[in-house]
Amino acid sequence: MTTKIQKDNTAEPVLEKAKPLFAAPQKNKVKIPYAEKEGRLVHVSTVERGLKCNAVCPVCKTPVVARKGAKIRHHFAHYTATDCNPETVLHFIAKHLLYQKLQKALDQNQPMRITWKCKACSNMHSLGLLENVTKILQENNIAGLRPDISLMDDQNNPTAFIEIVVTHRPDKEVVEYCTRHHIPLLIFHINSAESLEALELYDQIYPAVVLFCTRENCPSCHAPLFEKHLFILNVSCWRCGAPMQLAAMQVNHKLYGITHFSEEDKQIAREKGVIFREYFNKKSRQREVAVACRNCGIVTGNQFIAFQKRLLPKHAGIYRGKICLKCHYHI
Repeated sequence: MTTKIQKDNTAEPVLEKAKPLFAAPQKNKVKIPYAEKEGRLVHVSTVERGLKCNAVCPVCKTPVVARKGAKIRHHFAHYTATDCNPETVLHFIAKHLLYQKLQKALDQNQPMRITWKCKACSNMHSLGLLENVTKILQENNIAGLRPDISLMDDQNNPTAFIEIVVTHRPDKEVVEYCTRHHIPLLIFHINSAESLEALELYDQIYPAVVLFCTRENCPSCHAPLFEKHLFILNVSCWRCGAPMQLAAMQVNHKLYGITHFSEEDKQIAREKGVIFREYFNKKSRQREVAVACRNCGIVTGNQFIAFQKRLLPKHAGIYRGKICLKCHYHI
């Protein structure tokens, strides 16, 4: 256990959104407020100043002094010169503070809910982090990987990984493993005393990044799948003004053209009177297929289709399964 620092219920969590995610702490500028005493981490506010703190560095185990002056924020410093890397100390302390918080919540059956904006689909997601978790491990070997913290279920399968970032990005292999197996990856950015203290001070946790989408994954590329709805719209041709039927696919609140149609989608559109025509795209320098006006034969592009979104409330979309926006896999 750690000694609790004084808690201010009115304070906001330290998220450090203005700083680059992987910015390194400035050497000799980070004032580390934790040290080890009698086998546990203690905050500098709970010990006597100087060597009377009777504490050691949690990494190199050499004595530290508690510097509690009037001008600089209180912190611990090595008593003698050492090669101990401050980035390693930051990482070690952050990992243990976070582990202890999660283990305490698990032991006391406390909920630990996180909310984040998904980088894959741009929607807000929420997740009960400790649901189905039976144990929490530090640097446990899983398929040759050693994430900082692993949350495991009763079948010894990981339910989430946590990585502490001080300078380096998480290992590419860890990110790929989580994507492939649909496992949440929480990333905590630690580069200051404040970001360390936030791990202990607040009841909930606030990862800088969560690499996980709660949507079903594409079986081909593992990106999220989105529902798609086919709309057949009665519009006027943008060139000749004649009435025409336009086929559009709505995916994640956006309208797309034939590029997001499966062959079955095209067939349904044809049966409802939509005309498709092959043409030469000067931009891509390839022959492509697009919706065309029955009267003048001009084809419509995505810009014209997107403009018709204003007509959607007047029409009922046809549910057509799901699509991956990354590789255009249809289900």
